[in-house]
Amino acid sequence: MTTNEWPARRDRLTPFLLIGAAALALVAVVYLAGREFGFLARWWLFSGALAFPGFVFAGMLAASLILTFLALLLRRRRKVALFGTGVVSVGLLVVLLVTAVAMPAAVTPEAVPARQDGQLRVLGWNVLQGAEDAASRAALIGTLQPDIVVLSELYQGNLQADDVPPGYVSYGVRGIAVTVLAADDLPRYRVTDADESGRTSGFVLAPEVDGAAPRIVAAHLVALSFRGDSSGRDFGLDWIASHCDSPDTIVAGDLNAVPANMPAGALGSCRTVGTFAPTWPSMVPPLFGAAIDNVLATPEWDAARVATLDVAGIATDHRPIVADLVRR
Repeated sequence: MTTNEWPARRDRLTPFLLIGAAALALVAVVYLAGREFGFLARWWLFSGALAFPGFVFAGMLAASLILTFLALLLRRRRKVALFGTGVVSVGLLVVLLVTAVAMPAAVTPEAVPARQDGQLRVLGWNVLQGAEDAASRAALIGTLQPDIVVLSELYQGNLQADDVPPGYVSYGVRGIAVTVLAADDLPRYRVTDADESGRTSGFVLAPEVDGAAPRIVAAHLVALSFRGDSSGRDFGLDWIASHCDSPDTIVAGDLNAVPANMPAGALGSCRTVGTFAPTWPSMVPPLFGAAIDNVLATPEWDAARVATLDVAGIATDHRPIVADLVRR
């Protein structure tokens, strides 16, 4: 390469740097639109990426910083490339910092205040096919004293007699990997509907006396595949939405979906009750995880408190969540 060829190549590199920076800015805008307004909320792999804002923004920031570094290597027309890439890098850094600051922190179970009179406490936990044994489940339940416990990836038929903590009644459906524990001071429930399609796991509990207690939709939906197939998860979301047409309904479980996958945070008449810190995977900081475990409720209910729990010695790959609900 002659001394005259290198400056020419630098000049040709400048537009590519600017195009790369513009592309990153456009992707960031589209992603924010998906997060805030449900744009392309269930579309292919984009719907899965919506679950990981910290990871996505950190990745885009790293790419933008590389472009900025390349711009620093230019001499002629350096200011144009450096300004364009620098502005995008600063913007992405701000977005990442805002995401980190706005994200709720996970708390220890002991830091959750006692449930107040008139509140209904719902605990949700994916226990990874028994990775969390009866003792660890009972310890968390004993600390929080929830009214309703939804345990994903736990078959009710696999429970032994001493696996159900004192003061609770277990409910489940054969072949569906979700178990519900209800405090025995609540009215008795019965299973009124279960998804037997094999495309999702879930069932509905209704009080034996109509109106005596809220209906419970307990679910563990199919995850988005690595090839981007969202049909199973979307079938499950629609199944939940169909059961949210009934009043006085609470939904809880591992939905393998975040509120951004539910435009306006809604499934039928059910709405997310609050913002949970990311729950999965439990081995990474919440900033880089996904809030795929959720609680939703129909308009009869408000949330007094929601929290994602940081459990010491956790064995499953999901952090548990807790919500204190109050009737309007």
